[in-house]
Amino acid sequence: MIADAQADVAVVGAGPAGCVTALAFARQGARVLLLEAQPHNKRLAGEWLHPPGVEVLRNLGVPPIAAAAHHPPGRGFVVFPGNGSEPIVLKYPDGELGLTCEHHAFVSALRTTALDHRQVRFLPSTRVTHLEKRRLGASNLAGESRTFDADLIVGADGRSSLTRRCLGIPDERTLVSHMAGVLLEDAELPFEGFGHLFLGGPGPMFVSRIGPAHIRACIDVPVNSSRCLKNGDGLWQAYRAALPATLHAPFRRALEGQSIAWAANQWRPRVHYGREGVALVGDAVGHFHPLTAVGMTLGFLDGYALAQSKCFRDYRNQRTAASRVPELLSMGLHNLFTLQDTGTVALRNALFTMWRQSPTECRETMRLLSGEQTNAEHFVRAFLKVVVLGLQQVFKDTLGSWHFRHLADSLKSFARWLGWLAAGTVR
Repeated sequence: MIADAQADVAVVGAGPAGCVTALAFARQGARVLLLEAQPHNKRLAGEWLHPPGVEVLRNLGVPPIAAAAHHPPGRGFVVFPGNGSEPIVLKYPDGELGLTCEHHAFVSALRTTALDHRQVRFLPSTRVTHLEKRRLGASNLAGESRTFDADLIVGADGRSSLTRRCLGIPDERTLVSHMAGVLLEDAELPFEGFGHLFLGGPGPMFVSRIGPAHIRACIDVPVNSSRCLKNGDGLWQAYRAALPATLHAPFRRALEGQSIAWAANQWRPRVHYGREGVALVGDAVGHFHPLTAVGMTLGFLDGYALAQSKCFRDYRNQRTAASRVPELLSMGLHNLFTLQDTGTVALRNALFTMWRQSPTECRETMRLLSGEQTNAEHFVRAFLKVVVLGLQQVFKDTLGSWHFRHLADSLKSFARWLGWLAAGTVR
């Protein structure tokens, strides 16, 4: 048992990232205090883990998650362009596999493993009230207050992180869109084992199996959408055309028979990792649109890297560099799949063309998307290839139709995209 007042590491938040962080330090012999304010909180959150996150669990000796054992593991993504063309299959390279299951099952399994470790002490229903240097104060449901000292305090307490606020870091979140989550039952996906990205509605839909009889549909709803999209009938009318006919009936039943889980898709750059003695991991650092489902993987990589780092500066520098590409790809793909100006449409079609023509680019896309490849040069090269393909098609269309206004509008859009790329890679 760890004395109430002292620990080597205090982790605030026992969600997936917090449990992985606690385990990573405990495996190194550290005495870990794990605090959680809402141990039974259920919400729309991460349910897909990319291969680098699976590798972290393997390295930490986490047993196979029972809730993921009875349906196919994640093999990659399938993109349905929404224009009537054939879907595009993007497999993880080298036979790598992801992991997918209901979020609460992820949390329960990881929490059980962490609590089974003799170096971890868990304090449920314990809310941190203040933080000062390397000391934190907390209270439980009974109103009892405690003070804990730790050599390192880790904020794994999510988007509304109290740890982050106590450090005085600005809350620089930008609303990108809204997310509606529904659970489809007794349905079959066109490509079992893959995350399905359906385009053609007001926003993209990410659909994946999270259990033998359950499929999660995450529906991106634009910020400026009308109120009719905030209910089941409105979502059905707006998004059914993007889905294959085999999913229409399960989708309709889900919208009619259950309450819709809503969440805000927000963007906060991953630039603040805390300070010496108080570090941040996971969504407490920053987050972006969940289109690429990389959030939980990044949180695992944060916690594992923090435990492996020699000092806070090394951790911050490593994770800042490694997070840039996932952020660019997530936000870039969301804009590419939702904006409808002529240049963006040309780039979107060019991306589909590149994927269809080049298996190498498909593999590289999945390495970038999963967080395996973090070198920004690889992302820039792929993006510029898409721009070149888009330009070629725009010039070809212009010469065939003599619509020079279309060319001018497209070139302006391309310039905006290149400006976005430059700003994102030199930050």
